[in-house]
Amino acid sequence: MRYLLLLCFLIFCFSIGFGQSSYIGFGNDAYHIYDRLEIKSGIESPIHSSLKYYTRKDMVDFISRVEKSGTALSEKDLWEMQFILDDNNEYISDFFSDEVYTSGDYEKKYVDSIFYTIEEKEISDKSISQLKFTTRNPILKYFFKTPANFYELNDQFLKMKINPIVNIKFGKDFNGNENVIFQNTRGIELRGTIDDKVYFYTNLVENQGQFNDYLMERIDRYKAIPGFGSYKDFTSTVSEKFNGFDFPNSQAYVGFKISPHIGIEFGHNRHFIGNGYNSLLLSDYANNYFYLKFSTKVWKLHYQNIFAELAPISDRQNIGISALPKKYLATHYLSIKPTKNIEIGLFETVIFSRQNRFEFQYLNPVILYRTVEFFLDSPDNVLIGLNGKWNFAKRFSLYGQLILDEFNLSELKAASGWWANKYGIQAGLKYIDAFSVDHLDFHLEYNLVRPYTFSHRQPLDGFKNSIANYSHFNQPLAHPLGANFREFIFLARYKPLNKLSYNVKVIYAQKGEDYDGLNWGGDILKPSGTRVKNLGNSIGQGTTNDILQIGIDISYQFHHNYYFDIHFFKRTRNNTDDNFDLNTNYIGAGIRGNIGNLKLDY
Repeated sequence: MRYLLLLCFLIFCFSIGFGQSSYIGFGNDAYHIYDRLEIKSGIESPIHSSLKYYTRKDMVDFISRVEKSGTALSEKDLWEMQFILDDNNEYISDFFSDEVYTSGDYEKKYVDSIFYTIEEKEISDKSISQLKFTTRNPILKYFFKTPANFYELNDQFLKMKINPIVNIKFGKDFNGNENVIFQNTRGIELRGTIDDKVYFYTNLVENQGQFNDYLMERIDRYKAIPGFGSYKDFTSTVSEKFNGFDFPNSQAYVGFKISPHIGIEFGHNRHFIGNGYNSLLLSDYANNYFYLKFSTKVWKLHYQNIFAELAPISDRQNIGISALPKKYLATHYLSIKPTKNIEIGLFETVIFSRQNRFEFQYLNPVILYRTVEFFLDSPDNVLIGLNGKWNFAKRFSLYGQLILDEFNLSELKAASGWWANKYGIQAGLKYIDAFSVDHLDFHLEYNLVRPYTFSHRQPLDGFKNSIANYSHFNQPLAHPLGANFREFIFLARYKPLNKLSYNVKVIYAQKGEDYDGLNWGGDILKPSGTRVKNLGNSIGQGTTNDILQIGIDISYQFHHNYYFDIHFFKRTRNNTDDNFDLNTNYIGAGIRGNIGNLKLDY
């Protein structure tokens, strides 16, 4: 990867910069707001929604297009649009005229609207520019000059935002862990631009936590905390019931454009490709990884290349003082918008390992990786996929994914259950303002992944893991359940008030697990050469687990991006082969600021 850094540095030194921005963190309300407004307005969006994360500048551009489109919007829609403008105030002047603001310096021109009032106009006549806003006095003249940012600097050459991160939750599992279930996250995030040419982002968080039994089982099995990776044991000085894990983490990246349509970025982060609740192509479930990314947006195309350095095991499995072994990822994703309501994506990725070096032939941004693999006569793991989305009737969004690991059409037609027919399918539907109820939104999703998908044959020296499986730090890079499962998801979200939302989640999954040391295709870390049989494989084989999860989250936003949360969560797992059931009944509450809720439902 040091050669990639050198390449990145040289391009940076000899390029002319163009305006660009950092990303909105996944889990932010802006993603659901975008989905609603894109479906409802039916307008041409600058964002290719399958490529999470969205840039802040593109989001403000999109809001300006909605505001000018004449789309009939409710008061809650307008409030949410202003929420996004508050969050990304440094880009407002790029897309809105000065008529929106009062005269004066930057602070006075900014639309401070978290407590706006609406007067005289009917909702159908209102636009962002017609709303009347109140003004807030900053704290000690320096802090919260605008509602979204604890501190911000708006110099001619440097724009910077600094915000604290907090997520403090406490709860009780009435069916399992006797300890208090808690999360104690504190941190800070910083983002900004230099000369309107270079953008940067970093956050640093310190976490302590104790988890429900089903998560403790997963942590013990894979030696990694989902989404975080490394951890150490934590012993509280207050009470033994608060013992758990300590798991610090950080994200950081820097980027710039080398032409008006081509950008480059490198750092430590995660990525997500798709329109669903989960992704079968690339998800943000695994720990952060080091990457170099090229992004090309021109005409109706958005082409993204990601080159990353991964770890084939967790640090808890690394014996001695040597560094973690390495493997690498190279990904192409081409998103096409043939019409304003249809988006199609073509995906290709390869996972490989070389002795302390990257395989430079995979740097070719336009070649098919299968061709390179043939050139090299390599043992590498290539996957290809499709992604699609169609918004229709200004109420619905239909989407889906297909991932192919290995495939043989004749064996599929014969219905032989051949082990190497490794594929996954996703289908989903979003329905906004259901039954004409404002901000009542439904979301259905189905996922299916065959046994042994995402696994690979070559074992890692000294370990039971395969080296080129589709994982990082013992965590899947696609769906959290790995392989050998089918899953049904129902999500409902209702917003009775601007700042109050209810989220209901029902997930049923049938997952096949290994037993007696045999590889039935559910654990993607195991070499596929250890499979039980070649023919007659089916989803759920091995030890069959039926998992049902029901959750209710209530969130009240008492200040911009600061929430009071209440959580109810019930999970049952019935294991039909050995009667080992694992049930959870959890109630908890907490305060969260500038961070999304963790997805821990699998």
